Amino acid sequence: MTEPECDLGVIMREDPVQLMDGDPRDRSRMLAARTGLDEAAIWEWGVLERVANGLCSLEDGLRQHGIDSLAAADRIAGLAR
Repeated sequence: MTEPECDLGVIMREDPVQLMDGDPRDRSRMLAARTGLDEAAIWEWGVLERVANGLCSLEDGLRQHGIDSLAAADRIAGLAR
């Protein structure tokens, strides 16, 4: 069993290109506000999900989606709280 924020990390990984428009943390803040869960944990699980999804996409032949996911993860992994 994992923390509930892990499930919200899956939502964070979707639409990696769209996520880069504006403040990338808007989605994790919105999810935290709606659920009462820890925003930082949602954010961190989202980074992990983007990396995993990007690698799986590349392996499955979804090259552009994999590249986009990994680029988003790379760009936002270092954003501080």
